Amino acid sequence: MTTVVAFLLVSTTVVFNACNQDLCKDISCKNNGVCRDGSCNCSLGFEGPFCATRTYEKFIGTYDGYYRCNGTNPKLRTLVISPDAQPNKVILYNIVETQDITLTGTVDGVNITLDETTVGNHTYSGNGHIVDLDITLFIQDYYALDSTTHTCTYNGNKFIK
Repeated sequence: MTTVVAFLLVSTTVVFNACNQDLCKDISCKNNGVCRDGSCNCSLGFEGPFCATRTYEKFIGTYDGYYRCNGTNPKLRTLVISPDAQPNKVILYNIVETQDITLTGTVDGVNITLDETTVGNHTYSGNGHIVDLDITLFIQDYYALDSTTHTCTYNGNKFIK
């Protein structure tokens, strides 16, 4: 009888502990990420299996490509994207016709949304995405003086060091 009771106690302990495994006990999520069911849920602006990568990192760099508005001839542009203070924000340099204008964008995975920016009589907005080393941006340029909107596209390829 003692053997039966000992067997039942050991079996119950094994079954109980097998059902209550902590899938997060060996996982350390970075940058305020939270482990749930063995995977990290990352806070805004971070990604990767342990939330160690800033979302904007894939966008940062220099791109060589073409900028085209309303079907005009494409113009060669060197676009520079650099990080902003927030881990999901970037700054875009040299993208529009007037080279001294900078735009900001919010990144989410492989997508980017250009923050609406007004410079003089022009208001810029848009969106885009990145695939490996290729970036595509769709930019709206609203010109207030004659109420026209120019639809522009930038297609570029990231320089690799």
